[in-house]
Amino acid sequence: MLSDTMNMLASSEPRQVFAAAWEAFDVAGRVADAVTWEVGSDELQALVAAQSCSAGQALLPPPESGRPAETPVLAEGAEGLDPWVDLLRQVEAALVQLSDGQSAEARAVLVEAAGHADVGATALAAVRGR
Repeated sequence: MLSDTMNMLASSEPRQVFAAAWEAFDVAGRVADAVTWEVGSDELQALVAAQSCSAGQALLPPPESGRPAETPVLAEGAEGLDPWVDLLRQVEAALVQLSDGQSAEARAVLVEAAGHADVGATALAAVRGR
């Protein structure tokens, strides 16, 4: 799932980027939900990450086809969240890049969604003590 989503985020086709970003927000939000009540986790940061993912996802059109990815089984420790933090960072970069050359209104929405990816990544990285 991760490699396919990363490849789609690097696409020059806006529909693929939107679909990949939407899916990334979805799965990263579920990851944040899954770790919220783990012993030793920072619940507030997990909630911030989940809310940011939901807010970013709400700004994007849903994918035209496919099924949501399964909530992944997470490795222990802070490193277990690294792939999802990295994914949100990729979403941020892809949306900022896609915003270039767009109308002012479209650019504002894409930059706002990218901001949610940034906040989500930062919060998710802090959940297990990074």
